[in-house]
Amino acid sequence: MSSRVPPKPEPRKTAARKPAVPKPAARKTAARKNPVAKPATRKPATRKTAASRKTAAAKPVARKTAASRKPAAAKPAARSTSARSTSARSTSARSTSARSTSARSTSARSTSARTSASRRTGTHARRPSPAGSARAVAAETNQLRQRIRVLTGVFCVLAVLPLIKLVSVQLGSGAELAARGESQRVRTVVLPAARGSILDRSGAEMAISLPRYRVVTNMKVLAGEGISTSADLERLAERIAPVMKLDRSELTQTLLNAEATDPWVRLAETVSIEDAERAVALLKKDEIENVLTLEDSSERVHPAGDSALRLLGTVGPEGPGKLAGIERAYDSELQGKPGKKVLELGPNDETILGGEHLLQEPAAGSSVQLTLDRSIQHETERMLAEGAAHAGAHKGIAIIGRPGSGEILAVASVERDPETSKMRLSSGPIAFSDSYQAGSVFKLVTVAAAVESGQVTPETVLQVPYRLQVADKLFSDHEAHPTEPMTVTEILAQSSNVGTIKVALGMGKQSLHDALTGFGFGSSTGSGHPAEASGIVPRVSDWTTPDLAASAIGTHQSATAIQIWAAYNVIANKGRYVSPRLVGSVIAADGSRTIPPAKPSRDVISASSAAQVSEMLQQVVRDGTGKQWSIPGYPIAAKTGTSRMAAETQLDKADGYAWSDGRYHYLAAFTGFLPAERPQVSITVILDDITPGLTGSTAAGPVFSDLAHLSIRELGIAPTNQADVSEDSTQQTDPSAASLAPSTAAPPTTTRDANGRVRAQPAARLISSSGSKKTEER
Repeated sequence: MSSRVPPKPEPRKTAARKPAVPKPAARKTAARKNPVAKPATRKPATRKTAASRKTAAAKPVARKTAASRKPAAAKPAARSTSARSTSARSTSARSTSARSTSARSTSARSTSARTSASRRTGTHARRPSPAGSARAVAAETNQLRQRIRVLTGVFCVLAVLPLIKLVSVQLGSGAELAARGESQRVRTVVLPAARGSILDRSGAEMAISLPRYRVVTNMKVLAGEGISTSADLERLAERIAPVMKLDRSELTQTLLNAEATDPWVRLAETVSIEDAERAVALLKKDEIENVLTLEDSSERVHPAGDSALRLLGTVGPEGPGKLAGIERAYDSELQGKPGKKVLELGPNDETILGGEHLLQEPAAGSSVQLTLDRSIQHETERMLAEGAAHAGAHKGIAIIGRPGSGEILAVASVERDPETSKMRLSSGPIAFSDSYQAGSVFKLVTVAAAVESGQVTPETVLQVPYRLQVADKLFSDHEAHPTEPMTVTEILAQSSNVGTIKVALGMGKQSLHDALTGFGFGSSTGSGHPAEASGIVPRVSDWTTPDLAASAIGTHQSATAIQIWAAYNVIANKGRYVSPRLVGSVIAADGSRTIPPAKPSRDVISASSAAQVSEMLQQVVRDGTGKQWSIPGYPIAAKTGTSRMAAETQLDKADGYAWSDGRYHYLAAFTGFLPAERPQVSITVILDDITPGLTGSTAAGPVFSDLAHLSIRELGIAPTNQADVSEDSTQQTDPSAASLAPSTAAPPTTTRDANGRVRAQPAARLISSSGSKKTEER
């Protein structure tokens, strides 16, 4: 028996490996399909499969040796057949091994796409390890638990929300709901405080608030009383309107326009207590009750009528207006503090019996005591209206006051009614709000500044021509005259434009500008009236030399009447500026008084300079333009002024003063104080757009004189020279007549026409061919 040498396995080529795997599988499959055909080979194959499995496990790399990969030498055919048999058995062992991993192969098929992609990209797919699978399972478990926790939290919140709402209603919203219900059952009513009064300097009432009723109704209550149709409402209005002194048609319209369910409809704001109660009693007789509700109200009335009304202002249901004078300026002090009461309401919003409860008493406002004198104010308005009418003026202003304290005793303003051509009280406080180029009254400032600087004295003599060319502007005096020497006193007394300009040219722009602002022009006086304007003083840096000349005679700047009055008080107060005052004190409900703060006083010029200027102003009345208005025993220091008014529609742009009617329009002024040695009263009168031919002396002079007599009489001013008064008294037709009665006679140099208007002697108007700005003083 010859021994067999096992043949060396043929080296497996890479290309032949692909088909080698399926062939044994096919044979294996055939053997399984027909186990009877080869029973002898199935059992050894099974045992060899187990043995080969052990061999594969022990030596997994035996097939990968280098010798096995060497090409095989030529062998005999028999050996080749034996080798194929051995190779088949080896292949069968590998197939059996493959079957043992069929489960894993089946699992791997689910990821065949990824494995194929890995092979294409050169990467090897790795089977998840048992530890990785455990982690994946744990992650899924944690995620599931997290979802369960979130859902549990949501369900808990949803379960708690009703409980929170219940607690909120019980603890928080309960009070709100209770308050809402209470508001439907009760109503809070504001009780207006009694507005404080406005008094004159002696305590006389000028504006007071009287108790009144506000009458309201409830439409639902009316319907409950059978008053719901338009006819019913019209009959109700017709029944109660005459009793409450209301307009029947307006009351009917109010009722018809109201909503059917409106619980508060105001029928009237200020009905007298007697009339309102009479209307309630009338309806009660008709067996109609509780349809009218009377609420506390008040009405602002003026015991002095319209006197000083534009100064005081008015008050409506919504309070004082925008330019409401003292009523607006002192509204916080006057209005007081309102009170409150609560009304318990029934089903129809009517007040139930005993359902009225007072919560807070209203506190009355403080009263404001003015410096005005009601009697002097009334007479000033009357005299101004008469004088303005006689002068043919469009407007008029008059101010009377105490120079030493700045207290204003009267402020009057009138205007011509365009429909009736009669004078009436002005529609606004123009003494504080309107500015004017007041003309020659500004010469006081020019002369006072020159005297204060030492440039001139009252006796300084200047050569004064009739005309004076200043750069491109020509200025002239009111009457032609040759060049003549004039003292500074004569220049002021005769109101020479050219002489005043020559004084100003010697001063310079800055000095005159400082003097104007020092005398209070260009800024508010601090009078306390909310409508006060500041006037205009142009910046000195903008002045030209002609502007300096125009400023000297009052045609380059503008000022209010109250500013002019305060400026002349500087001379009366020996060079000291004292701010005007309208309010003397504020009186609280308990009687305590508070004096409102005023602008600090200041020195403008020295007392010596003021005394010299005062003497020059007296010369104006003794022997100058205002001499016909002197009062024996009461020396007056004053200045007249006449200035052209800037044209509303200019006829000549180069001139600026020629109006569209082809003529000039003039403003007249007369301002001063008396007695000159110890001033007790100062007066300013301004008439706007006077009759052509009149001047400051002939138009405003008569009003100034009447107001001076009024002041002497009302204030009890004693004369400074009793001898002059006695001499004047002997010349009276009636010895018993009071020497201080207001003057009613026409001025010596004027006559009056059939209508009582002052008619002046014709005076030439000087119109420069160069269209210069000039001020005429006649």
